[in-house]
Amino acid sequence: MHGHRGLTGRDLGHGERFLFAVALAVVSLLWITQDLAAWATALCVAGAVVGVSGMLYFGWRYLRK
Repeated sequence: MHGHRGLTGRDLGHGERFLFAVALAVVSLLWITQDLAAWATALCVAGAVVGVSGMLYFGWRYLRK
């Protein structure tokens, strides 16, 4: 299966994926501050966890490159 290609038609690098993970974590953490239903809060927590995990993974890969 082919990797995800950005708007430029090339594969995304680890630095770009790191930035997407940062954006996911920040948006999820911002939504947690709102008064939401329990399922929506759980979804925001999951998004924050995935975002931070992606930040660690892709940040480490970017630094090792």
